[in-house]
Parts: sequence; structure tokens; C-alpha cells
Amino acid sequence: MKKAQAVFSAYSDTTKGSALIVVVWVIGLLALLVSSFTFDAHIEARITSYYRNRTKAEYLAKSGIEMAELLMLKSLKANSVTEGDPEQSEWWYEYSKRLAEGLPIRGMVHPLGSGTITLDIVPEPARRNVNLLKEDDWERCLDVGEVPQEMWGNLIAAFLDWTDTDDTPRFNGAETEDYYSKLESPYQTKNGPLDTVGELLLVKGFTKAILSGGLIETNDVNQEPIRVSGIGDLLTTYGDGKVNVNAASQRVLMTLPNVDEIFAGAIIEEREGVTDTKGKKENTSYRDVNDLFARIPGLDQAVRGYVTTDSGIYRVTSVGTVHGVKRTVWCIVRYANKQMTILQWREED
Repeated sequence: MKKAQAVFSAYSDTTKGSALIVVVWVIGLLALLVSSFTFDAHIEARITSYYRNRTKAEYLAKSGIEMAELLMLKSLKANSVTEGDPEQSEWWYEYSKRLAEGLPIRGMVHPLGSGTITLDIVPEPARRNVNLLKEDDWERCLDVGEVPQEMWGNLIAAFLDWTDTDDTPRFNGAETEDYYSKLESPYQTKNGPLDTVGELLLVKGFTKAILSGGLIETNDVNQEPIRVSGIGDLLTTYGDGKVNVNAASQRVLMTLPNVDEIFAGAIIEEREGVTDTKGKKENTSYRDVNDLFARIPGLDQAVRGYVTTDSGIYRVTSVGTVHGVKRTVWCIVRYANKQMTILQWREED
């Protein structure tokens, strides 16, 4: 009898221990499931929050384009605003005044709702029209882009063959029959002007590094790749070929005949002017080409045929930002008769 009681007691203890283990496992599994559900919910909330902010940022970026149109409209009367006029205290006044003077707007930040709009409005003729470049213009552009000189002849010949109307290749150039038709994915030459600067990547010899900057591999295995700054920021496919000196960057100005870094810096410094002790900035943009030459002594007269001081086509870049999430809208617009016409549009993260 005592032996039976001992066996029963041992069995009972074992059962209780097993039950306890089962309970612990169940609690552990439940905790794991709850943790998993919580983690999934957290991830879904983060994803939902990101896409909500992304949508808001997109609408902010598109609102920036509307803001650019407003600034262009206001620029038509900005120069007629007199001292002490209440409009001088409006947020748009200084920006519209810059546009009225032919100057670019870069890095304008405007808070709106829970985010911000960062806006650039730059006259598109602040760049060189790639379709109107002559051989010496190409050489200066490639020089500013730090492309090795031994590559210039091949690149220029290939570009001229791409845009001319015949099918006869130049020396070191390329046409459909002798080059493009033999590629792994063949295509034909344009035999006409470029529609976008990015089209240069279709032309023999032009690479992303040459266009946007980066490393160029050399044929010499003993030579390190060459880092170049690229030429994409110098070029456009819009305008009559003349550079707006009120908006052009130093690099673009250095593509003009005999304009070095010193001359380019002087042109920019003179047009931007100085701010007096009262915080008022003088109107120092160039009124016309004669004004440019009067204020920049020693400037090569050959530059006269390359430059202008106004423009009706603009590159507008609007970045909407909401809690660190960004969306960018980039477009080329024409503004005339109080109306903005979009010529090219691109959206990107």
C-alpha cells in the first residue's frame, strides 16, 4: 500500500511538472506571437507613415511649381514697387525682384503646413545650348568638365555625326552603318538636334562620368582612372545659344571665349552686388550687354556675341520635404504673356 502511494505521488509530481512546462511553453509562444504582431504593426505603421509623408511631400513639391508661377507674375511689377510700399514686406518681394533683375533664385525655403518647399528658379539660358555648340565651344566645355584632352576629338566628331543630316562618318566619328548598327543592342543615329541633354549618352564615347562626373577608365593598365567633374551642368537644349550672364554659374561662364576663373568670378561678384549697413541690397544685375562690358574691363569682345541679360525660359526645381521624406519635381517652363507653359517635366525621389 505504501509502495502504491509512493508511485502515485511520483506520478502526480511528474504530471504537475509536465503541466508546468506546457504552461511555460504556451506562455512563451503567446509572448512570441504578441511580439510578432506588435513588430508587424510597428512596421506597417512606419510604412504607412512613410507613404503618407511621401504623398504630402509630393503635393508640396507640386505646390512649389505653382509658387514659381506666382513669383514670375509678381516679378512683372517688382521693379515698380516704391520705397515704403507695404508689398516690400511680403515674403515674395525679394525673390520676385531677383527674377525681375534677371537673377536666379537658388535655395529658397518656404515652410508650408508640416513641411517645407525648397525652390530653385534659374533662367535656362544660364547654360550652353548643346545643339548650337561649335567645335571650339565644345573644347571649352570639355576643358571645364575636366575631360582628358586626348578624348576631345573623338567626342566632338561623334556628336557632330549624331546631329548632322548625312550618313557619312567623320574621322573618329560614328554613323549608323559603321558603328551603331553593330552594337549588341543596335540603333540609328539621330541625324538631328538633341531633345534632351541626357540623349548624349546614346552618342559614341559619351558616358555617365563625362555627363555627370565620375571616374573615366584609361587604356593604360598602369594608370589610375581619371576623375572628371562632367559637362551636364553646362548644357541645355533650350534657348538661342546665348548665355544669360545674370544667371550663369562660374563653370558656364568659363566656357565663353577667354573667360577664365578670375573673369568669371568678377562677373558673378559684380552682378550680385553688396548689401549696405542697413541691409539693403543694391540693384547690380547687368542691364544689357553694353553694361556688362562697361563694368568688366578687359573682357574679350568676342564674348559679346555669346551673351544676353534676359530670358523667358526657366528651369524650376521644387523639393517638398515632410519629416525627412523628400520628393522632387523638376521642369523647364516658358513664361510669356503672364502665362507659364511647361516644356519638360520630371518627378523623382
